[in-house]
Amino acid sequence: MQYSLFHGEIQDGKHIDNVLRDYFPDYNYKGVFFDVGAFEPITISNSYHFEKNGWECYCFEANTQGIPLLKQHRKNVFNYAISNEDKGSTIFNVVLMGHTPNWTASYSAINIDEDYKRIFGFHPQSVTQICVPQRTLNTVITNEIPNLHQIDIMSLDIEGGEMDCLYGFDLKKYNPCVIVLENVTNDTKIQEYLEKFEYKLDKHISYNQYYVSNRYQNFTNK
Repeated sequence: MQYSLFHGEIQDGKHIDNVLRDYFPDYNYKGVFFDVGAFEPITISNSYHFEKNGWECYCFEANTQGIPLLKQHRKNVFNYAISNEDKGSTIFNVVLMGHTPNWTASYSAINIDEDYKRIFGFHPQSVTQICVPQRTLNTVITNEIPNLHQIDIMSLDIEGGEMDCLYGFDLKKYNPCVIVLENVTNDTKIQEYLEKFEYKLDKHISYNQYYVSNRYQNFTNK
């Protein structure tokens, strides 16, 4: 049965996962979705809609506190801080904002970005440091998802750590059709880097950028 609800953050009047669905309008197609910085299983999730429609979705979240709820509602959950190198453990900053109880999205990160503080008027209620294993996506795939060959959608929402995530991921080998990522500071290095792998910026909605690969063009021409 087709699941038609959308849950991602609303930007310019449309949920992020609804924008992503526009790239894959055929509900019979079952793809692979990497959700890096999943945060919560349903609320503002970019991938829940797709998992409910039979996609194989992989949720990566560094905040250990959120893992039990993710595992309760989602199939594939990994408690790692995703970055550009492997470490037995790294310090992850869990930022609690005062406006919503237990809300740690938007700022929690390996490194709290000073530009985020300036742009969003960052006023945390508290910052708690926890230790969490740090992995590259390449390592996680090799060791824990060995049968994975390609990815259809990759969502990166790790509060300024997007470039480090990309550095630890083989774009040529896994070649996601669509990449949506936060680029709050309009860092031009992100687009320059992705263009080296033949991605083009297709949409820029609020602080999210949507990139499509050459493989997506071939996918839509089938």
